[in-house]
Amino acid sequence: MKSSTKKYLIALAALVVLIGVFVLIHGKFSQKPVQGTKAYTVEVIDDKGDSKLYTGKTDAEFLSNLMDELKEKGDFSYEGSTTEYGLYITAINGLSADYNVDGAYWSIMVNSEYGQYGADAQPVADGDAFQFVYTKAQ
Repeated sequence: MKSSTKKYLIALAALVVLIGVFVLIHGKFSQKPVQGTKAYTVEVIDDKGDSKLYTGKTDAEFLSNLMDELKEKGDFSYEGSTTEYGLYITAINGLSADYNVDGAYWSIMVNSEYGQYGADAQPVADGDAFQFVYTKAQ
């Protein structure tokens, strides 16, 4: 076997091993949905600092599913678009946030911490407290 062919096969094998390691790491550390009924609170804080609180129980696995449930009840609304990164929320309860116009966006807080996932990837666990906060970039 030629030396260059051997190097190619070794590099290919190393690549396959690396991909396998990344898949295992992702599987171990990615957020997992929680099955069953869960209690939640959702608070919407608008551009004036006014707050609207929603509480209840849900079987939703992800925050976007919970948002859909709240929307169906009629007292909550949202608009957004699906991007390569997931759901991008553009309006909540009729209030639009347009980063390109004035640097405003809807931030997601989960249990008092800045959310690490978008609404369609954020699992809902029992007792979770979510906040949608109208935020302007500094």
